[in-house]
Amino acid sequence: MKMQKYTAPDMRSALRKVRSEHGPDALILWTRRTAGIVELTVATDPEAVANAEILTQAKRAAGADTVAIPVRSVSRPVAVPQAISPPAVAGSAAIDSELKSLRHLLETQLAALAWNDLTRRAPVKASLMREFASLGLDRELGASLLESVTSDDELDRARQQVLAAFSGRLLTNDDRWTTRGGVLSLVGSSGSGKSSAVAGIAARWVLRNGPNGAVLVSAGDPRFGAFEQLARLGRLLGIPTYQVEEIEALPALLTRLGEQRLVLVDTGATGSRSDDPSVEERNFATLRSIGSIAAVLPATLQATAARQIAARYARLGVTACIATRLDEAASLGGLLSAVISAALPLVYVTDGTRLPDDLRPARSDELVALAVALQERHGNAADEDLLVSRLEGRLHVAS
Repeated sequence: MKMQKYTAPDMRSALRKVRSEHGPDALILWTRRTAGIVELTVATDPEAVANAEILTQAKRAAGADTVAIPVRSVSRPVAVPQAISPPAVAGSAAIDSELKSLRHLLETQLAALAWNDLTRRAPVKASLMREFASLGLDRELGASLLESVTSDDELDRARQQVLAAFSGRLLTNDDRWTTRGGVLSLVGSSGSGKSSAVAGIAARWVLRNGPNGAVLVSAGDPRFGAFEQLARLGRLLGIPTYQVEEIEALPALLTRLGEQRLVLVDTGATGSRSDDPSVEERNFATLRSIGSIAAVLPATLQATAARQIAARYARLGVTACIATRLDEAASLGGLLSAVISAALPLVYVTDGTRLPDDLRPARSDELVALAVALQERHGNAADEDLLVSRLEGRLHVAS
């Protein structure tokens, strides 16, 4: 398959270039936007156009929208199913289903061709893409990190360059709560390590400043023994502990307590399917009104779940993140991709239960190095099917 790239400041100008050279039947394989530039990759050989026209006619016969899909099988020609030949309306649902299956097959084959082409033209990029997939980085982050890599780069130098860029994408905050104090509410799902994070921050405060001026608060946590556990921590550290049954009662409690240098709020578990969205939004609005909110994300989360949870917390006004249970993780790429995508700064990480030693300020270079070490330790590797599917996800077809 012959392919050609076009760049322009916007999509309209890019399409005008393509149509001026190839006419209205040009096949756009995929698009990309980088730094204010639109890039189109177009199929220019007659075979791809001819096969795409077959599918276009078939789609019209089925009474649906026209699509053009570039076609070129890796091992054998792809035949259009018999069911789409007659322009019958009665079987349109079945025809549409077959067309979707065929489209998926063709896009997979096109992605395989694109991967083979990439390994031939840009072996350094292909090698780094394989490493990113092994690390568990999501497709968008991996693609953006590779933008600065050129075909002339040596692998080792390019690898150092993209890992440094990866580290630069990770936002971190200093250990401000144990140095300057403030009101910090911790939110997280059940089992995320939230209570341990509260204990670690409180212990760091006492070691640095002594117990004076700090309080612990349990808010909206219906778990049996939750307050007793926090109160036991308070007694060990010499910090007074309070409880409110509803998060909305927090502002009144803080008013009664008067000026405090550090207030740590341990909230009930969030993220349950039964949570009322309106109640959750009100609770987060209350937490925002009294201070900062830090989300606790365990490193054991699956990549998709981590991305969804981090995005949800960002929408609710969370301004920081604590990564927990690093000692139990087999991969860190999914979690790090999630916090980068949600623009959540990492403040602390935990990698054990020995507090406060196992809670420490987050360092972006250390986290990237740990992600690489975990990949090497556990032998995580991306097979060809995964790499092809990543390219397939970037393909966009149009007529």
